[in-house]
Amino acid sequence: MRKKITLLPLLCALAWLPSAQSSTEVELAAISRMGELNGIALQCSYVDQMQRIKQALVLNLPKRRELGEYFEKTTNSAFMRFMENQSTCPDALTFVDDVGSAISELESTFKK
Repeated sequence: MRKKITLLPLLCALAWLPSAQSSTEVELAAISRMGELNGIALQCSYVDQMQRIKQALVLNLPKRRELGEYFEKTTNSAFMRFMENQSTCPDALTFVDDVGSAISELESTFKK
């Protein structure tokens, strides 16, 4: 009897926890792309592009902590991968276009 009592509150708590897994793969892919670009922007000091990326996220994503955490995780992974691979920074104009394309994709994915 004791096991049923302690298991029930745990199951109820888990049922209410939001998770990034409740998002679709397309949504997560759009957020991941923004995180990848943000990691590159951080490494290459493209401050204006970091601001564009974050503004697009604020304007388009549902206000859910796990989505922000997912973005931060993908940003960190991209930043570390960039350093480990000793990648070179993309041309600034090309990068602006890449960010613009990713923002358009994010906007269409998260239409309200």
